[in-house]
Amino acid sequence: MNKLFTTLLAILFISSNTLGQSAKEIAKNCLPSTVSLIMEDETKQPISLGSGFILESGKIVTNLHVIEGAKYGYVLENGSSKKHSIKGYFQIDKINDLAILSVPTLTAQPLAISALDKPEVGEKIYAIGNPKGLSGTISEGIVSGIRSMENKSLIQITAPISPGSSGGPVINNKGEVIGVAVGTLTSGQNLNFAIPVNLLNDLASKGTSSITSLNILKGSTTPKTSKDEIDVKDGVIVRNIEPNKAGVSFPMRSFSIQNKLPYAIKNVKIIFLVYDNTNTIVDYDESSYCYDPIKPFLARTLTAADGTTPSLTVKSGYKVIARILDFEIQDE
Repeated sequence: MNKLFTTLLAILFISSNTLGQSAKEIAKNCLPSTVSLIMEDETKQPISLGSGFILESGKIVTNLHVIEGAKYGYVLENGSSKKHSIKGYFQIDKINDLAILSVPTLTAQPLAISALDKPEVGEKIYAIGNPKGLSGTISEGIVSGIRSMENKSLIQITAPISPGSSGGPVINNKGEVIGVAVGTLTSGQNLNFAIPVNLLNDLASKGTSSITSLNILKGSTTPKTSKDEIDVKDGVIVRNIEPNKAGVSFPMRSFSIQNKLPYAIKNVKIIFLVYDNTNTIVDYDESSYCYDPIKPFLARTLTAADGTTPSLTVKSGYKVIARILDFEIQDE
């Protein structure tokens, strides 16, 4: 009888480990190690919002595109209003959109990192991040494929990723990080992508004790190996920004969004920054445009007459800069 009882206990133990943790357990164990990032320009104006997670005490992981163009930034832990200043970065990977940042005052428990290079298709996963600034959001899904896009290996998942979730961890049912959330593809259902954790392990293994200031990052400088290799974040640009003829007020007459990607895009989130004659930001507007997709390799012009330009205060001699914050990719 004792032998039978012992066997049953062993079976239950193995089954429990096979099934892994529940969503409630994942949330309880992993949310405290997931953070929000608020990035700022030289005048401390916010320019981007993203997610990240603790790699080890004083170090967090996020996407490179979250911190690009920023001079300052800070981190918020889930449920806390205390700001932890980002001092710079230890390592960045321009090709695979990864960054390891220095946040010395952040000492929470780090997340466990999977030892496997890639997860299995069909495996249950959880994406944790801060979509639209809603901190501590967890979404359940599965690994729906391992894909190669623009010569980059990506994990395709069904757990939703929204603007603000970029850089957050994708967790397996053991509570281990298997990827870093990076982007969205929409086609009838919500398909999303994460950077495989082996690329993070490669970056972390380089190791360094020196910290590089954020302000040297002026935008993506990812090298291109061919004309056909287009970085996702480089593939959408704002051009032909035209204020009205007097150059003294907004709305501006028009601007255009150019899609250089081989797939359609929509919901393009743009921040327009107005600089005065001393190169100081005096006004800004952050909005989303193009709810109807822009087809591959085409551009769309938006005009004040259509009510699709931002309302800003611009005087003669001022300049307007536009930055892409986020967009959705649509598979047609």
